Amino acid sequence: MPVPREFKGCVIGKDGRTINDIRQNSGAQVWSPTGSQEEGFTVSGNAEQVACAKRLILEKVVRKTVFVSTP
Repeated sequence: MPVPREFKGCVIGKDGRTINDIRQNSGAQVWSPTGSQEEGFTVSGNAEQVACAKRLILEKVVRKTVFVSTP
């Protein structure tokens, strides 16, 4: 799933808490490609799990985008 590098931190969260919550809530396997400088995440599982994980990741990115762009 494509996620710009500047937003990966908000998806991973402090000590990996956010990404672990996404994994637990979705049931999907979610990981960052080797080399933290690469964009995006790999998501696997059944169709429902993948859709849920992608939605949760997108929510984090949108919240960060809105927070960053709010004057």
